[in-house]
Amino acid sequence: MTYTITKHERIDGKLKKQVSFTKMQKNPYRVYLRQSFPNDGMEVLYVQNENNDKALINPNGFPWINLKLDPRDGIMRNDQHHTIFQSGFDHVVAILEFLCDKYQHEVEKMVMYNGEVDQQGRRSFEISFSNPYFEIIDYTISDQETIEDVATKYKLSAYMILECNPKIKDYEDVNPGQVIKIPNDYSPKLNLVIDAEKFIPLKMEVIDEKGVYEQYVYSEVVINPKFDPAEFAAGFESYGF
Repeated sequence: MTYTITKHERIDGKLKKQVSFTKMQKNPYRVYLRQSFPNDGMEVLYVQNENNDKALINPNGFPWINLKLDPRDGIMRNDQHHTIFQSGFDHVVAILEFLCDKYQHEVEKMVMYNGEVDQQGRRSFEISFSNPYFEIIDYTISDQETIEDVATKYKLSAYMILECNPKIKDYEDVNPGQVIKIPNDYSPKLNLVIDAEKFIPLKMEVIDEKGVYEQYVYSEVVINPKFDPAEFAAGFESYGF
C-alpha cells in the first residue's frame, strides 16, 4: 500500500507533528518513507533480510551521508512512539482485535457508533472505544524479555511503558524478575474514523487522562498498488540516497 500519514505524538508533554509519504509491502516486508515535515526530504528504506537487517537513512542534512541504523532502537526510536515495523494498518487492527477479544462479553457497551462524518471528502463512520478498566499495573519481566516484547504480547504502547518507568533508560534496560509498571490495555479511549466504502482506517486518535496521546491521519491511501521492484532499492531514480 501507499499513503501519506500525518501524525501527532505526545513527547515530553508536547504533541509533535510529522508528515510522511510511505510505501510498504507486507511479504517480504519492505518500507520506503519520505518525510515532508519537519525534515523535508529525509528518507528511510528498510528491506527485510538485507543490509544486515538495518534501515538505510538519508537524513537530508547533517551529517550529509547515508546511515545504516537498527530500526528497533537507537536514533530511529528517538521522539517516536512506534517503529517502521508498525507501518500500515495491521498494528491498529491488532490492537482492536485484542481488545474486542479480551472484553468480548462487554464490547457492545464499550464501543459507540457516533454516526457518519466527512473525512478528507470521503463518507466515513466515526467509532469510539471507551475502556473503563484501563489502569497501570505491576508486571514482572521474564527471562530475555524486553519492553518491546511486553508491548507486542499484550498489544500495548512500548513508549507508554517507558513513560510509566522513568528510571528505565531504553527498551532493553530491564532484567528478569524486575517489576515494572505497565498499562493493562493500550489506552482509556480510542477514536476511529473508518472509510465507509473501503472500510479502512482514515484516522485513529488515542486519548488518555491528559488528552490526545497520539493521532494518526491517513490520506491518499492506495491498496495493492503495482510496485516496480526497483522502488525498494536505494538506487531508484526518484530517491536521494
